[in-house]
Amino acid sequence: MARIARIVAVNLPHHITQRGNYHQNIFIDNRDREEYLRLLNRNSEKNKLKIISYCLMSNHVHMIVIPSTKDSMAKTMNIVNMKYAQYFNAKKNQRGHLWQDRYYSCILEEKHLIAAARYVERNPVRAGLVKEPWKWEWSSAKHNIEMSRVLHDYTGIKPDSWKEYIGQEEKKDLLKDMRRHTITGRPLASENFIKKLENKLKRNLTLLPRGRPKITKIK
Repeated sequence: MARIARIVAVNLPHHITQRGNYHQNIFIDNRDREEYLRLLNRNSEKNKLKIISYCLMSNHVHMIVIPSTKDSMAKTMNIVNMKYAQYFNAKKNQRGHLWQDRYYSCILEEKHLIAAARYVERNPVRAGLVKEPWKWEWSSAKHNIEMSRVLHDYTGIKPDSWKEYIGQEEKKDLLKDMRRHTITGRPLASENFIKKLENKLKRNLTLLPRGRPKITKIK
């Protein structure tokens, strides 16, 4: 599936996902997960990248983030991926690529933020690892229910309401949309929002057909 060149919109939410090379496991034990989160927390704070939600799975990660500058996302992800790969390869005494290509991302219209954060935190439930999102230790679900201010400041949703919301199953259409837009890089947003974003960024955000353009007969 073709994807457009990466786009970043300052102060708007983005969905990020990054997978292990050839779908290999990137986390073997809890020490690995702790190291990844340490790197993520340190560098996201340094580069002014707000983490709304996250989830660490065995062979991939998901996040909803809000960049404060146009470089916040790239600087954070690049250093985290590099440092974690060095740590992981040294631990296993191996060489080679840990990550599959560059990370995927897409801009989210703010009306999709709450649903996207739930999508991220319900990953372990969909995978059959837990029955309730907050039971998964390696996601933001429990933190967002108990004490997080970042999610609630941006959405206005209260912790009790958030617990109830992420306990509900997502609509299948949303799952498809999240996956498709993240792979292609096209914003998950209304056409009106996309048009405004195109005007602001001065670039086309529509996927063009692959291959040579069709020859049109002149009449």
